[in-house]
Amino acid sequence: MQVYESIDHAALSGPTFLTIGTFDGVHRGHRALIGAMRTAAQEAGAAVGLLTFHPHPRTVLRPGQPVAMLSSLAERLALYKETGLDFVILHPFTLNTAHTPAARFIHRLHSHLQLRQLWVGPDFALGKDREGDVAFLQTYGTQNGFQVHRVPEFYWEEQNIRTSRIRRLIEIGNVRWAADWLGRFYSLSGIVVHGAHRGHTIGIPTANLSPASGRVIPANGVYATWAWIGGQRYLAVTNIGLRPTVQGTHRTIESHIIDFDAPIYGRCLRLEFVARLRDEVKFASLEALVAQIERDRQRAIEILLSEPVVPTQPRFREIASTADRGVQVWADSQALLFAHSALAMFSLQGAAEADGATVQQLVELAGEDVEDLLRRWLAKLLWLSEAEGVMWLEYDVREIAAQRLVATVTGRRGRNEMAHIKAIHSLSVKAPAPAGQGWEARVLFDT
Repeated sequence: MQVYESIDHAALSGPTFLTIGTFDGVHRGHRALIGAMRTAAQEAGAAVGLLTFHPHPRTVLRPGQPVAMLSSLAERLALYKETGLDFVILHPFTLNTAHTPAARFIHRLHSHLQLRQLWVGPDFALGKDREGDVAFLQTYGTQNGFQVHRVPEFYWEEQNIRTSRIRRLIEIGNVRWAADWLGRFYSLSGIVVHGAHRGHTIGIPTANLSPASGRVIPANGVYATWAWIGGQRYLAVTNIGLRPTVQGTHRTIESHIIDFDAPIYGRCLRLEFVARLRDEVKFASLEALVAQIERDRQRAIEILLSEPVVPTQPRFREIASTADRGVQVWADSQALLFAHSALAMFSLQGAAEADGATVQQLVELAGEDVEDLLRRWLAKLLWLSEAEGVMWLEYDVREIAAQRLVATVTGRRGRNEMAHIKAIHSLSVKAPAPAGQGWEARVLFDT
């Protein structure tokens, strides 16, 4: 992938297909747009590229209101390369850029890049006063020999995936759902710096991460994380917050890397946030804190050793039904089918708006057959949600057979106005036939 420092440096002789935007985080929607554009470009024998502005336009237009980013410039370039782009233009954004008329900017692009197709989202606009909206660009393109493709909103499991929504998920600690929408675990990179060295005094050494400024930081709390050092991956439990038990005065990111005690001050550390374990709280004594840290450590080990993965394909979709709401669910195993069915049910009730999971509940059930067990499982979760006032977010089905289930669910206290499912209207389960494609369920809800 070739990187150009401005439009003027990218004098290309062949036809090009281009998209324009920040593409912060390069989430599933970004990759879907780039993938479709790349396929079309290959069929036309054209190069495929992306123009992004640096610094972020908001830092220039609203210097007092900087935007927190999901990825650094270096990380974005690495993610861009993974999408198969032929080139990227890092065009400088200045006040002069902001005041450039849309027609002049597009003419510059057209002449330097031999532009044949421009791919944009539904609310895209550029140029002075955002005059270059999709309608303007389509008209200009028709007059000047290139096409403008308006790509519709991207949805994943019935959710409109936008960078701003992913930022919000991370900021409230809902890192599991953020990973689903990003298509990978959210990560922070930085340099390991010296802290107060309290961890060594209590037998729990920690690495203090100093990330680059302007990054999105997950909500205060404790997380199960993967720690990457020198290309090696380690289990870790990470605390973000003020450390109230020891009278902390500023926010820190401290990671206890499990079974690792080598000196790494000054080295680069990358943390991948897999699951939220609990809120940050003030303990009555240092002994109580140490006991909780050990519980956090064990739970992080349990979660990480299960090798959680970010799904590559949607796990459910909403279906048209004469009942109020319905979903079709897919999975490779019975355990995952039950987990995905619960995910679908609570997704319809606004689980994506809940803060990161902190409440844990063990569920044990028996049923007459697979369908009866699934009905009882979903009904039990609805009852627990109503009785405990919890929005369930994560579902770990540990043991399952045709007539028995043992699972652990975690969630967050507080239910929003979308929590309106009352009961299970009907359902059906299709087990895989020999050489079949996996498990499938259809569930209809009363709302």
